[in-house]
Amino acid sequence: MRIVGICSGGGHLTELLTITRHLPSCVAILSEEGAVARNAGSGLPLLPICDPHRSPLKFLRNAWQALRYLVRLRPSVVISTGAGMALPFLIMARLSGATCIFVETGARVSTPSLTGRLFYPFAHLFIVQSAALLRFYEKAVVASILPEQWGPE
Repeated sequence: MRIVGICSGGGHLTELLTITRHLPSCVAILSEEGAVARNAGSGLPLLPICDPHRSPLKFLRNAWQALRYLVRLRPSVVISTGAGMALPFLIMARLSGATCIFVETGARVSTPSLTGRLFYPFAHLFIVQSAALLRFYEKAVVASILPEQWGPE
């Protein structure tokens, strides 16, 4: 199994690193360039991908990079915690046959994110960290990524 993670920087990356640290077959995490530089010592291979910030030209660059990474990394599973920069990669991965898992950010406890709403129909597994979000995502699974919720190691 080849797992690839993709997310923007900041809290999204922190959540994804928390998840992937426990997955021995994670081959890479894609994130924005600045976040890759700041988290270089995380122990996982971090690769830069353009964050389009709603710019059409940067979106095209992001989609091109996503396609190149998809061909190079050949993931069988893709995990994302958002945000929008991950959508092209997630959709291409889904179309190529990869299993796609989306974890709605823990910052969303009562309303869905735009990325979550857009990717929900494509996800094989959609995880929310607040039961209140089940009214928006009826097929979602409620789970927390907080270590203290996992019990003893």
